[in-house]
Amino acid sequence: MQIISKGLTFTYNREADFHRQALQGVDLTINEGDFFGIVGETGSGKSTFIQHLNGLIKVQGGSLWVGDFNLAPTDKQGKKQYKKMLKQLRHKVGMVFQYPEYQLFAETVFEDVAFGVKNFFPTLSDEEIEKRVAKAIDLVGLDYNKVKNKSPFELSGGQKRRAAIAGILVSEPEVLVLDEPVAGLDPVGKKRLMSLLHTLHDTGIVKTIVIVSHDMDEISENVNRVALFCGGRAVKVCTPKELFSQKDESSSRLGLPVTAYVSEKLNEVGVELSSDFKTENFIKDLVKKYKETV
Repeated sequence: MQIISKGLTFTYNREADFHRQALQGVDLTINEGDFFGIVGETGSGKSTFIQHLNGLIKVQGGSLWVGDFNLAPTDKQGKKQYKKMLKQLRHKVGMVFQYPEYQLFAETVFEDVAFGVKNFFPTLSDEEIEKRVAKAIDLVGLDYNKVKNKSPFELSGGQKRRAAIAGILVSEPEVLVLDEPVAGLDPVGKKRLMSLLHTLHDTGIVKTIVIVSHDMDEISENVNRVALFCGGRAVKVCTPKELFSQKDESSSRLGLPVTAYVSEKLNEVGVELSSDFKTENFIKDLVKKYKETV
């Protein structure tokens, strides 16, 4: 499913004196198969944009297509048709918020994960529901038998996030959207969660992943393309290497991943690297450069 946004606008409280325009004409294409990053300062429109992708926020102006779904309401489309379309869309596009406890509400992990199955596949038998729930929980690296009867609020931060992802995967989405997926996790938890996302992506369980992040190391290590949001627009869409190599006002406010910062300092003393700023490739390039000089 390709995502195509053209001139997308959105204003909070638009009838009030204190209205705020969050999106001011977003033009952005996310291709099927992308592991896509969205970055930008607080208030740049990132979260508002991604909440449009599965209809949590209704399109006010411009156009937005997610696969074959036209998310801009038309005059011909009644409320019933629009609601039906949203249900079909949310089966295909899953959203994981920054704080997973916002998505966990049932008494047990099993019931929480099963909610998506019952919602999207109401005719399934209890046996089939259990199979799908067990598969989703196992996919995210949790032990089904150990966690199925636990309250989701007994889980650690990393486990809660995995349970929230399982609750999305159970409906077999094509697109997974995550807002600050590793926020608040320790370094090991961050690494494990990103590894999980790559496994889901690389094996085709989820075709397209979109992450919003303030962590530039996370962006440089994981995404193939990135959009920089500024002032309610996507002002730049490029590779992480291009983003962190270019010097301009909008990108300089982001900070640099560690590898890009070290590359910059090495460049100042005459050591030029051609790294894409992924740690593994950066180390290989640095070792190669060292061997060339000895």
